[in-house]
Amino acid sequence: MNAPENKEPILQINNATVYRGDTEALNQFSATIRRGEHTAIVGPNGSGKSTFIQLLTYQLHPLAPEDGTPPIKVFGESRWKVKELRKRIGIVSADLEYEIVHNLKKGYLSGREVVMSGFFSSMQLFSHHSTTDEMCSKADRALELIKAAHLADRTLRKMSAGEKRRILIARALVTDPDMLVLDEPTTALDFVARKTCLQLIQNIARQGTTIVIVTHHVAEVIPEIQKVILLKGGKMAYSGPKDEVLTSDTLSSVFDHPVKLTKNGGTYHLDMNL
Repeated sequence: MNAPENKEPILQINNATVYRGDTEALNQFSATIRRGEHTAIVGPNGSGKSTFIQLLTYQLHPLAPEDGTPPIKVFGESRWKVKELRKRIGIVSADLEYEIVHNLKKGYLSGREVVMSGFFSSMQLFSHHSTTDEMCSKADRALELIKAAHLADRTLRKMSAGEKRRILIARALVTDPDMLVLDEPTTALDFVARKTCLQLIQNIARQGTTIVIVTHHVAEVIPEIQKVILLKGGKMAYSGPKDEVLTSDTLSSVFDHPVKLTKNGGTYHLDMNL
């Protein structure tokens, strides 16, 4: 499938340099993702993937360029109220999962409660949150979309890792976002849950939500992905159509290790025993 060149950009990053403390996490990084252009950001640990997510959600801010050009625009705007932006970008990340799933008190939340917390960009529902019947209905529809309606009343502490991941995806989808960003979406899942999770993401991509997968596992680059950006040392090493960018040579260069990339039925595999 060709990239939707005629569609408006959802994300534009122009020569962004980002520091985390004294460490330069991204260096002169540029990228454009258009509506419907399913994209994978691939790179080893420490390459800048987490910084990319936090830049996208305005948790981190790039240095201001000397010429005054906005270093980042999301949906065509350079300034956002973060709470409003989070309604248009669904995020499923390791940090979010830790905050929601690994807090003992929150372990007693039901699947529906976790999903509904997405309306408020909060880690759980609080007493000052005013919920409506419409929100409840949207939460149930999000659960049905990812085939998890049976988890609505089950508490997190009684769910498997795969079930918790599906709840977090439903939470990210409950506001009908324009873009869904998934950080290492199958980490810690067994092979059955992993396959189910990737199939759910494929279905979401086919229904029109723009998908961005941030990962170091090429097996998570689903067939619907059209564009791949390879990161190395906080810089964009390669960017372009998936089949042009994902090669044995480019991955060997980015990961500093010889690898052989194979493709079987749209799924990528890496062999490092060279």
